[in-house]
Amino acid sequence: MNRSMIRRFFSMLSPSGIQAFFLIQKAKAHNKKSEFSEAAAILDRAVELLPKNYLAYYHRGNSRLGMKDFSEAIQDYTRCITYRPSFAEAYYTRGNAYYQMKEFPQALIELNRSIELNPQLSQAFTFRGNTKYELSDIKGALSDYSKAIRLDPFDAVSLYNRGNLKLLMEDPRSALLDFNEAIKLDPEYAVAYVGRGNAKLKLGSATAAEVDWKKAEKLYLKAEKRVNKDSN
Repeated sequence: MNRSMIRRFFSMLSPSGIQAFFLIQKAKAHNKKSEFSEAAAILDRAVELLPKNYLAYYHRGNSRLGMKDFSEAIQDYTRCITYRPSFAEAYYTRGNAYYQMKEFPQALIELNRSIELNPQLSQAFTFRGNTKYELSDIKGALSDYSKAIRLDPFDAVSLYNRGNLKLLMEDPRSALLDFNEAIKLDPEYAVAYVGRGNAKLKLGSATAAEVDWKKAEKLYLKAEKRVNKDSN
């Protein structure tokens, strides 16, 4: 354990460090419920208590990402990395923020670094696949989605994304398998039914395709009603 790690360890044991720890846990719960502004306000207090706590900046970055305040999120992730340069998740989420800003070359740099630091971070492969797709690297995107799925076989999003790429590459039969698996993992994944319908249409089954598209429409309407109910 080097000196900086020892200092960080003892700062966490201080009264301020303990209070900051509990504030971060509270903010994480708000982030999980998509209560991002509440989480950010709590994390402001954590940062005041412990200005060099990398996790406070990381989770506040997540709050700001959820609020679509991408520039501020990037600043927080950068502060996090300043205090913990080996924290792979911060590069991944900073890459996500750049991706949302459509700064795809910079997003790719961030995601490459995240994967270098932690080759087991499946989400980084998923987002790098998305980024490569935007940069017209279809084969690279396909490879990254496959890596994400190997790391996390329950990743319905990467299965759906890979299925869409296979449709673009005129491989509807293989795409159908990916959409089937995505729906098996998440039966209410509406866009996966759209993709599966498209694959079935390419395979010559228009009637089966229509069944999937209607199912997707029902799921979209169900989700819309849920959102309207929550907002009232």
